[in-house]
Amino acid sequence: MHKANILDALPGVDHGFCSIDDPLRPDEVFICKQVHSASVIEWQAGQVANTVEADGVFSQARHPIAVITADCLPILIAAQNGAHVAAIHGGWKGLQRGIIKNAVQRFVDDGVAVDQLRVAIGPSIKPCCYEVSETFIAEFQADQGHVWQGSQAPWQVEQPTPLLPAQIAPPHARQARSAWFDLSGYGLMLLQAAGVKREHIEVSEVCTYCTSPAFASYRRRTHHPEEPRTLIYSWIARTNK
Repeated sequence: MHKANILDALPGVDHGFCSIDDPLRPDEVFICKQVHSASVIEWQAGQVANTVEADGVFSQARHPIAVITADCLPILIAAQNGAHVAAIHGGWKGLQRGIIKNAVQRFVDDGVAVDQLRVAIGPSIKPCCYEVSETFIAEFQADQGHVWQGSQAPWQVEQPTPLLPAQIAPPHARQARSAWFDLSGYGLMLLQAAGVKREHIEVSEVCTYCTSPAFASYRRRTHHPEEPRTLIYSWIARTNK
């Protein structure tokens, strides 16, 4: 079970980033039917897991909520007082469409100031292993360049080294004129653009591709199809009354 210090420090909040078969994963955790959208719903009693199309869940209840990932960003958010929590699935499409802004707005609409939010970005694919095409970069720059205007874009031409010691070899470049995309760096930019302070955000250095075979990676499985399919469950729950 992977934990984030920034959420562990909050009263009345429990959370974890874990495999689907982790014995510490809560029973009956609620997930959406994820479709790479910008939609964030509020958990309601009686909702059936994996039937409501959305990519984020906001909650004031004690029922555990979660997102599932296998390279995308799992983003867990909590109010400092533990009264409101959210779980967000952040693939590049959902991030581009505004899911972080929508999630932050859910808290604001419920009376939680942005400076009271604490955010953990869990294990995800890192730029050491996330190759994207020249076309992707050109289109992304045209649509999202305003996000990093005046600062470093969230990609590199040269493949960077892993942030943590690699247990699995990072992939070699498979395309000409490609780049290495920093998905968690992009998510961090969007959180800050939504008003969340950098010191209130924790970003895991774990790369789902190369850090450990225990972490689910869709891209690694495409390169090594003999690997079993698995997922990361990123869950959060209120524990106070």
